[in-house]
Amino acid sequence: MNEILSKKNGSILIVEDDAPQLGRYLEMAREAGLESRGARNDKDALNLLANLSFQYVLTDIHLNNQLNYSGFEGLKILRYLKENMPEVIPLAMTSDPKIETYQNVLKEGVGHLFRKPIISKDELQIHLTAARSRRLMGSLVKGRPREAGFPERIRQRCPDGVVITDATRETIRKVAAFGRVPVVIYGETGTGKEEIAKLIHRRRFELNGPLPFVPVNCASLRGETAIASLFGHKKGAFTGAEHTNNGFIAEADGGILFLDEIHTLSIDCQQRLLRVIQDGTYYRLGDTKELYSDFQVIVATTRNLDDEMNEGRFLPDLRARLIGFDIGLSPLRERLEDLPILVDLCFARHGVNVPEVEVQRIAKKCGEYYWRGNIRQLFMVLQALIVEAEGNEQEIRAENLPVVKHMLPPGEENVSTKSIGIKGIPADFGRMIEGALRNDQPLHDTMVLFEKFVIQAALARHAKLGDVASSLGIGRSTLDERRKKYSI
Repeated sequence: MNEILSKKNGSILIVEDDAPQLGRYLEMAREAGLESRGARNDKDALNLLANLSFQYVLTDIHLNNQLNYSGFEGLKILRYLKENMPEVIPLAMTSDPKIETYQNVLKEGVGHLFRKPIISKDELQIHLTAARSRRLMGSLVKGRPREAGFPERIRQRCPDGVVITDATRETIRKVAAFGRVPVVIYGETGTGKEEIAKLIHRRRFELNGPLPFVPVNCASLRGETAIASLFGHKKGAFTGAEHTNNGFIAEADGGILFLDEIHTLSIDCQQRLLRVIQDGTYYRLGDTKELYSDFQVIVATTRNLDDEMNEGRFLPDLRARLIGFDIGLSPLRERLEDLPILVDLCFARHGVNVPEVEVQRIAKKCGEYYWRGNIRQLFMVLQALIVEAEGNEQEIRAENLPVVKHMLPPGEENVSTKSIGIKGIPADFGRMIEGALRNDQPLHDTMVLFEKFVIQAALARHAKLGDVASSLGIGRSTLDERRKKYSI
């Protein structure tokens, strides 16, 4: 029967050909709170690896009891781990001074190689901690908002770079303090559910140090590949499985597993997820060896999980395992008072300086729309506004805000799209003209905008530039000058 060693404190396999030294290392490991096994050669080590699960493997590079360092048996163990047990943290040790030995070890993907002998339990713990930290650092979230560089007016409203209520921020503080409690985040598409999960990760990082954050879009997981992606698969488990794969569950060990759109998971995946959430144990696809992963689960959904459960699409037992903290995010149309800070934050993230008066005007104009895509859509539209302004070497102005269908309530059409329908002309052209008639703005800006669109329409009607110039009553050189000016 397969066996899993200590789940809580960790387990280690130590491979050392010198029997007295191996005995000392095993005793150090036990004093450090680790379940430990030992092997004196690569054959015995591989046999143990085939039947037991370990968190760490520490191997000497030379296992032939020779002082000339002629054999590299430890590399065979490292290759086996790389190909078949990627969840294991490998460490290598040697007294060999040759630089070639270090280079050979690094080629096997081992980031922690140290000199023998190990003197004490404390030294062993330092090596294990360093190796684990290096593994965890590779899983950290990249592209984190750099709130320290935001203007003071933004940092006062959202010191962490996320616009949320004080109640939600307090819930996040509690979640980070408890560490392992499940979290369910509810909200429409684009309301910022993953931002909340990342913020929880940041707070836990500040409290406990490096830990992985593994985001999974459950809507993209289908069939057998869903199980293989979540739980990993053994080499040869199915056609095309040329290597053993870790899976998201293993990658999240010691950190956070974020399951977005969890309601889309198949019943089979939900059943498998039940056990690992309950006690941390699971099996790879095509494998019979029990594995262990200790993580905090955070899920996000656009549906009511209780309703999904009542309709038979979500397992009651899984719903029960997810009881902890619930965080609900309101759609943007119900929090229009946040538009000024959201607009300001978006410009700050793109490093664009917009006068506060114009920010307020843009926010007011944004308040006229429904925003079916919520904050994500708002930021995409504002980004388009930035790109358009920079491309035309113009200031960012409210009347130039692009309008797309999904900004409007479901079922409503954009009137300007119907009335114009000309290639090269934006759908919100009518709104731009209306804005120029209703609002105070420089005549020059309006005329420049109108000139650009007229030229674009002429370019769409004619195949030759000479015909375009003739239709506009201008010379070819003037047309080329205008095209360069407007980047068209």
